[in-house]
Amino acid sequence: MRAVWTAAAILFASTIPSFAADKDPLLDHMAGRWVLTGTIENQPTTHDVTAEWILQNTYLRFTEVAREKDAAGKPLYEAEVLLGYDAAKKRYVCFWYDITGVAGPGSGGTASRDGDRLPFVFKSASGDFHTTFAYQSGSDSWTVAMDADVKGKLVSFAQLTMKKAP
Repeated sequence: MRAVWTAAAILFASTIPSFAADKDPLLDHMAGRWVLTGTIENQPTTHDVTAEWILQNTYLRFTEVAREKDAAGKPLYEAEVLLGYDAAKKRYVCFWYDITGVAGPGSGGTASRDGDRLPFVFKSASGDFHTTFAYQSGSDSWTVAMDADVKGKLVSFAQLTMKKAP
C-alpha cells in the first residue's frame, strides 16, 4: 500500500507546474560576497554586499551595508535590492529599498541588457535616476555608475567597484 501512495504522490507532484526560473547567467555573476568601494557624492565609501538567489531563482537579492557608522554606531547606509529578468518583456527589473526613505509606487527600475551592462533607469517626476551595473569578466568584478538626470543632463552621483570579498 505504501508503494501505491508513493506512486500517487509522485504522479500528482509531476502534474504541478514548476514556476522556478533558471538563474539569469549575467546576474549569476553577481551572486556571492563582495566589497563595494568608491565614491558616493564625492565621498569615499566601503560597503559589504551579499547577493543570493531567492524565490526559486527568480530574483537575486543583494544586501548592502556601509562600513561607515553614524554617531550611534549604525551603518550610514543599508539597502535591500532585488534584481530579476522578465523573459516575457525581455528586460531586467530592479527594486531598490534603502534607509533614505520609503519607496513609493512604481519605484522600480528597468534595463535592457547591453553586452555585459545593465543600464537601469528609475523614473521619477523630479528626474530620472540611472544605475548601470557592468560586469568585468577579466577581473570577475562589477562597476556601478549612478547618475541623476538634472534638467536633461546626467550628473554623477556615485562611481563604485564590487570585488569578491576575501
